[in-house]
Amino acid sequence: MTDFERALRALDVDWPPTPEIALELAPRRRTRLVLAVALIAALAAAFAVPQSRSAILRLFHLGGVTVVQVETLPPAAELPLASGLGSQVSGDKAETILGAPFLPVRHGTLYEQNGFVSTLLAEPGPMVLSEFGSAYLIKKLAAGKVESVEVGPGVPGLWIAGAPHVVFFPGISPRLAGNVLVWVKGGVTFRLEGRGLGQQTALRLAREILGTGSS
Repeated sequence: MTDFERALRALDVDWPPTPEIALELAPRRRTRLVLAVALIAALAAAFAVPQSRSAILRLFHLGGVTVVQVETLPPAAELPLASGLGSQVSGDKAETILGAPFLPVRHGTLYEQNGFVSTLLAEPGPMVLSEFGSAYLIKKLAAGKVESVEVGPGVPGLWIAGAPHVVFFPGISPRLAGNVLVWVKGGVTFRLEGRGLGQQTALRLAREILGTGSS
């Protein structure tokens, strides 16, 4: 069995039930199916490039995020944080897309792409905050670290830092990403990214977003 096959077997993909007639799939289930297929396709594409094949060191999964820690990154471009955020949407539209209230840390412009609602933050440095439901994205790390953190009582998180990693969003070309904090609350996955983002700053901002203070 190859490393890629082992990775696919280890992934906890939430496949929707198969209906008797494919046309009866509800819109949300169709979306989840498409995203799950996109997840596998993205992994397959990464491992199809000989120079990007490497031993899978560890797998992590939290909410809508799957992290594959590897020795060598696949090819990816370094793009601005604002790239691929999608079209501008209202707060009401963002809430409808997520099925839960949107929780921006500050008032700003909201964008939507393939079920991901994002906003750009300027302080304390350029960052992007994204929220999404059952969609999946992948991170593959070379020399960085991945550790579990507690964002708040009953709010688990993952801190990804130490080296650039490649991030795959549905329908968007993979890109290099900076330090990232991921957490889950009320069925919504939050992702905060900034190239110079530190762990304590990320945790403080996450707690502000959740309204739990800075402790």
